[in-house]
Amino acid sequence: MGLVVSDGHVEPVIGIQSNHPLNDTTVYDDDVVVHLTDGGVNTVHRVISTLACDWAGMGKKADCGQFSYGVSNPWGFGWAAKGFAQDPKPYVAASLKVDPWLREPDTRSGEQPAALKGTLTAAGLIPRTTYTIYRWDSVKEAFTYSDQYKKATFTAASDTYVYTDDKSFQSDGATYYRVVEM
Repeated sequence: MGLVVSDGHVEPVIGIQSNHPLNDTTVYDDDVVVHLTDGGVNTVHRVISTLACDWAGMGKKADCGQFSYGVSNPWGFGWAAKGFAQDPKPYVAASLKVDPWLREPDTRSGEQPAALKGTLTAAGLIPRTTYTIYRWDSVKEAFTYSDQYKKATFTAASDTYVYTDDKSFQSDGATYYRVVEM
């Protein structure tokens, strides 16, 4: 997942669309960034060449042409998380569905955090292979593979497995899941 920080807020980048192979590292003017907005629930598609804005000076709104927002120059930046360097253990791809998904409390404005429920879907499994799902609720605990962090062990019947966690986690916290082959 990538993130773009612009004008003091974070917008998660959830995809790239291109007319070129995605293993081609060239950024083309017609490539499209698919992202969410800060606090929004709608998917936004923006052609990369329309993202740049001209910085207008301290305290002034950047000139983004016909768009109301973009990535400011020189102060906009972005990054991508590709994995965790401290975890050399092999794992399988997994996605997390969070409920409720439509809105979570704005704790920066004083709202109280809410309990969230997670449904994890592991993909790319090898049928008849045994896997374990681990969960950690802090950065300090993360990727400590001991029995206290095991949530479930299963033998894959197909290439995907869905696990609904019976324990919630707070919207203002950090929770990590990992699915590893036994």
